Amino acid sequence: MTAFFAAPARAEGFSAGTILNNFADDPLIFTALFAAVAVFFWAFFVIRKLTREEQAAERRARELESALNESEAILTAEPTILIIWHGRDGAPDKITGDMKGVVKLPADKTALLDFRSWLDPESAAALLDAIALMRDQGVPFNIGIRSAQGELLEADGRTAGGSTTLRLRPLAGERLQVTEYAYDARRLGKQVERLSAVLDAAPFPIWLKDTAGETIWVNESYIKAVEAPDVDAVIANRIGIVDDAKIEAPAEGQRPTSLKGRTHAVIGGTKCALDVHEIQLADGSARFAIDVTAIELARKELKRHIQGHANTLDKLDTAIAIFGPDQRLRFHNSAYAELWSLDSDWLALGPTDGEILDRLRELRRLPEQANYRDWKAKQLQAYTTLETRENWWYLPDGRSLRVICEQHPFGGTTYLYENVTKEIQLESRYNELIGVQRETLDNLHEGVALFGTDGRLKLHNPAFARFWSLDPAFLDRQPHIDPVIDQCRKLLTNDAVWDELKYSMTSLDTGRKPQKGRLNRPDGLALEYAFVPLPDGNTLLTYVDVTDSSRIENALRERAEALEAADRLKTGFMSNVSYELRTPLTNILGFAESLSLGIAGELKPKQQEYLRDIQDSSQDLLVIIDAILDLTTIDAGAMELKLADIDVIAIMQESGEGLGPWMTKRDLTLNIEVADDAQHFTGDPKRVAQILHNLLANAIGFSAERGTIRMGAAHDGDDILLWVADTGRGIDPEFQKRVFDRFQSKPMPGGHRGPGLGLAIVKSFVELHGGRVSLRSQVNKGTTVICRFPLRGPHAQDRGSLQEHRRGSVAA
Repeated sequence: MTAFFAAPARAEGFSAGTILNNFADDPLIFTALFAAVAVFFWAFFVIRKLTREEQAAERRARELESALNESEAILTAEPTILIIWHGRDGAPDKITGDMKGVVKLPADKTALLDFRSWLDPESAAALLDAIALMRDQGVPFNIGIRSAQGELLEADGRTAGGSTTLRLRPLAGERLQVTEYAYDARRLGKQVERLSAVLDAAPFPIWLKDTAGETIWVNESYIKAVEAPDVDAVIANRIGIVDDAKIEAPAEGQRPTSLKGRTHAVIGGTKCALDVHEIQLADGSARFAIDVTAIELARKELKRHIQGHANTLDKLDTAIAIFGPDQRLRFHNSAYAELWSLDSDWLALGPTDGEILDRLRELRRLPEQANYRDWKAKQLQAYTTLETRENWWYLPDGRSLRVICEQHPFGGTTYLYENVTKEIQLESRYNELIGVQRETLDNLHEGVALFGTDGRLKLHNPAFARFWSLDPAFLDRQPHIDPVIDQCRKLLTNDAVWDELKYSMTSLDTGRKPQKGRLNRPDGLALEYAFVPLPDGNTLLTYVDVTDSSRIENALRERAEALEAADRLKTGFMSNVSYELRTPLTNILGFAESLSLGIAGELKPKQQEYLRDIQDSSQDLLVIIDAILDLTTIDAGAMELKLADIDVIAIMQESGEGLGPWMTKRDLTLNIEVADDAQHFTGDPKRVAQILHNLLANAIGFSAERGTIRMGAAHDGDDILLWVADTGRGIDPEFQKRVFDRFQSKPMPGGHRGPGLGLAIVKSFVELHGGRVSLRSQVNKGTTVICRFPLRGPHAQDRGSLQEHRRGSVAA
């Protein structure tokens, strides 16, 4: 600028005076000239000011450059790395310094800025967080960081104006020790924070206690469990989740190191089972509670299942023993103790498998072994193998056992002892029975053939082949029913018979029914066949040669027809003869009565005696003829009862009075015993009186003089019992079965003898009333005849229905 202002002064032929003289005459020019001069001077002064400022700036720049060089010299005097950022975003603007020979760092700037690649993870994370906070909010920091090789560095971050700097430098001496402490404290603090976060987020209650037993910290799960607002409330109010006095210590041998015991607490309105664990610390203890409600319920359920299974196994006939992994008896059912006859108290002590085998060997209850030691060792190998073993033990006492040995799911071995003695005996008997049945079938005269569900012959005997002239070799091939029928058609060509048989045998209908019939072959052989569907789907076909039986049957049928004709002839004859005898007998009785009245003159005593004998004999004959007529009428089905209400006491008294002279003659006593509820029933009074008359007459005839006869009635359900008992000589046991047959009489020596119709007609009349007669008699102790009558009369139900029908018809 100095040269710029000097050049006009050296211009030739120009001067200020000349210029003024040239332009003095022109005002416009003068004004312009004056303005130019003013501007010139203003520019001159401005340029001088700027020149002075530029010189001052140059001096300041030289000073700053000198200071910068001095600072750089100071910085480079020690191993340091300086990283400078301008603004909040972007990469560093400057990275200077190095630590060569002191700390091994990446030489590349990009690699140097990748802190995670050369710092340990914790240091890298802490440094990046500090840088981000510093660049975002201007927060300075000074922390220790450790490289991946374990070298400790100081990281110092600062802000100045819009710039942020990071200085990395190694440490030594006290600063190294202090930074190490700070680094460890920061790392431990982070670890504590992480552990605190983990404990706080744990899904189960955790709490810390001091040496005095006071709670000093709880986690969130604890707070939720006790429904407290925060930790301070829990500590201040001493809210406990469990009561130490109610913690049940675990059994010895089952206690983990940290387990204090189990207790119960109400959490969220639900009773929970908690396992409380305690860990001793230097300044107190830490506790946590694990919710084991599900485990406790599962154990209870498992215990119930095990108890239920044990109860079930205890009811089984199969002996069961379960040994644990230690080879000791864990469980046995009652069948096991009963099988080996071992003391239950001794078994309850849990003896080992080998001890039980030794005890059984002493008692001679094991199979006899030549080398017991080796046999026992093989038995105990079950604890070291996974294979299921099955053996058969034949005991000295004759029992046979099927022994199954297998691994138990919970460890150990399970033994099952099945007593198959009966099964083996049954199998032997079954095989023997099958052999006997085979021999029986082969020797039967009845032809037998068994066809299976597929229609093939499964079983046959020689008689079947003989009846139909079939080749045994052909039958042994188990042919289908079709070729069998084809062979049988040669002897019987009735297609309807064979078609029906084939359909019944091969039909899939489940409602097949047994069939029977007779085949009359053209060769004169008569066979009765039976078709029987069996429950297993097979079909049994049997043939019986009834040729001779058929002939005998025809003869018997002809004989039966002849006997029926003879019986009809006998019945007609008896009826006619009875009526024919009754007429002259009535005349005899009439004339005898006239003679006894003296119509033909006075009779002598001897004649009177003969006349009384004639009357008595005629009266007896009349009773016999009436009895025969009644029996004939009953046999012909022509007798009808005239039912009415019967007064039992009155009818018994009438019967006793009618036979009073006979009883007086033999000095007999009659006792009538009628129950209050047996004084009336429905029946035919005439026939009931006839029954009592015959029973009483029979008792009088067979009673000894001065004896006692008892007659009575009793109520029994829907029946009434009328009975007559005497104390005579009784009836021999072999004759009691025939005493109610007609014309069967066995008189006492020198005593009563009847025609043998009294009890027969009693039985007929009682059965006509719908009742039945029974007799009890012992020799020399008397006889009792009991007649059972329906209380409401014969066929009371049918008569009631008929009356209802009649009443309905009348109403209609």
